[in-house]
Amino acid sequence: MDMTAGGQRLFADILDGLCLRPGDRPRYTNVELAERIRLDGGEITHTYISQLRRGDKDNPTCRTIEGLANALGVHPACFVGGRAHLHEGERPAWRRGALRHLFSTVYPADRGPFSPEEVASRICGGPYGSISANYIRELLAGTSDNPRLKHILGLAEAFGAAPAYFFDDELAARVDEQLETRLAMDKLGVNTVILRTAEQPPPPGVRNKILLALVRALHPGLAAEDAIRRVLEPGVADDETH
Repeated sequence: MDMTAGGQRLFADILDGLCLRPGDRPRYTNVELAERIRLDGGEITHTYISQLRRGDKDNPTCRTIEGLANALGVHPACFVGGRAHLHEGERPAWRRGALRHLFSTVYPADRGPFSPEEVASRICGGPYGSISANYIRELLAGTSDNPRLKHILGLAEAFGAAPAYFFDDELAARVDEQLETRLAMDKLGVNTVILRTAEQPPPPGVRNKILLALVRALHPGLAAEDAIRRVLEPGVADDETH
């Protein structure tokens, strides 16, 4: 299977496969596909579609990706390694707040969020070309919302995220829940404890402390925490009530 330097299937392979093997979708020529996109309000020429399918062009904009996906009846996430199936009534597009959320939740526990300059430097010189810190700021502010494919892939790699995160609300909901839990665990120092105990068996009581810290991270309330404590440490809990 052909892959890009970052491990993604080539855009050309995905698009060509959707055109040649549409499954239960109609099969379109490049001219017909360009016309469908035009009727939907987009502007992609059949010549450009042909170039994308051959791999002569390999860095379409987000709008082009969305236009092709809408015309083909697939989820735009499929062009970056995500799902192709659309739920009924779903009209996915670039998730404007996705990059802001990654900046606010993905960073080392011993420091604050990355700056646009830091993220740009992590991308530049890699397999996806370059991106400026100012352009990242525009994406964060929403004044720009039409990044090219290589920018999308580069930003995803910089944060260790699946590129489909930028398009797929369903995937993003699961990822965001994990990120928020991890962030809460980092603030409580739980991840540090887990990393240390992964190298050797934890001493008595450490496992219970980890679980109780997780409970606090999720803020279930004192009553729930007390009930869980009674299960984990029945003797201790009974003593504390006297």
